[in-house]
Amino acid sequence: MNILHINSHDLHGARFNGYDMQYVIKDNHKVEMAVWEKTSNNPNVHHIPPSRYNILKYLTTLMITLTARLGFDRLFGFAGAILPYKKFFQNADVVHIHLIHNYSNFSILSLPQLSLKKPLVWTLHDPWAFTGGCEHSFDCERWKSGCRGICPHPRATSLFKRLTPFFHWKFKKYIYENADLTLIVASQWMRDKVLASPLLRHLPCYLIPFGVDINLFHPRKKIAARKTLGINDADKVIAFRDPGYMVDKFKGMKWLLEALKIIHPTSPTTLLIFQDGTAFDQLSHKYNIVKTGWIKGHEMAAALSAADLFLMPSIQESFGLMAIEAMSCGLPVIVFEGSALPSVIKAPIGGIAVPAKDSIALSNAIINLLDNDEERLKIGAQARALVEAEYSDNLYADKHVEVYQTAINNYALKNKMA
Repeated sequence: MNILHINSHDLHGARFNGYDMQYVIKDNHKVEMAVWEKTSNNPNVHHIPPSRYNILKYLTTLMITLTARLGFDRLFGFAGAILPYKKFFQNADVVHIHLIHNYSNFSILSLPQLSLKKPLVWTLHDPWAFTGGCEHSFDCERWKSGCRGICPHPRATSLFKRLTPFFHWKFKKYIYENADLTLIVASQWMRDKVLASPLLRHLPCYLIPFGVDINLFHPRKKIAARKTLGINDADKVIAFRDPGYMVDKFKGMKWLLEALKIIHPTSPTTLLIFQDGTAFDQLSHKYNIVKTGWIKGHEMAAALSAADLFLMPSIQESFGLMAIEAMSCGLPVIVFEGSALPSVIKAPIGGIAVPAKDSIALSNAIINLLDNDEERLKIGAQARALVEAEYSDNLYADKHVEVYQTAINNYALKNKMA
């Protein structure tokens, strides 16, 4: 079959946005992609029109920005009207939509018409599809009843941010009632939310966890991995990703920093920080701090193998791919309750879940695993076995092909009956 993925970017988020599917889906299937921002030289990746940085692209970008500023972001975009005239769309047997709600020139208003032309599959990477416009709703459950009233967690860039969620919800209700969509989610946490959504629960929804390359992400010898990073082999090594800003709504860095302040290491301990890590410099008096910057692929797999455990204390998370990559490298993972992560790591099999926003509980979990080598290694081995059984990229690809075929068959049946 010919599979077309639609996303805002190609290489950014390639592990889960459809780009890497061309390398894991085998047999005679062809995988192509259409994106608003193309940074690769891959001939199978096409631009969502307009493709050139001319006056039309400038005006389109300006209009997307202005509508977002007014609170109607993700509703403007004319790519959906143009795509049916593109050969790569016409050749597709199935169209798989990903992240279209981040300035992609793709409006969900086009979904009803597009679903008449092709079978549409949509992976929900976060709850945006069934809320009044937020990627995560925190403790707010107004998405279950229409997002009425003043929004408690508004989008930060919108002038009418506290009022427009109601209208977003109403637009989505009309769209989904008139669009034929097949949904995919990566976690049971997300599937439960879809089933609770008045907007989406009538649509077929499949649970397909994201996959990792278990031959790339595998346990390696710690001595060699640590030597590459300049970490003493005798150190205890705590790894985590810091997105680079402490005013963080989702990733829980505030509580992680507090937990690490509480801990007083009794032996040399290294913080292995992926990405930024600037906010943790204040802990340099009691931890050795190693920052990798932004890395991926082999470098990421090798660096993870240098650690003893991985922390992902997100308070809002729809899956948590890096937790799976760490588990694949044989690391136990510590997470907060309340997001998708406890079910993803199948706590206590692949790691430990502690109460959300509880820095003391988080610090105790870190200490207990660092001090108990036998327990830490046991959970790490369980984590690796779990990834091999449920999170391999081959399994991920095979399940998608099954869903694609189902969507194609259902589309053909409906057309035959029409």
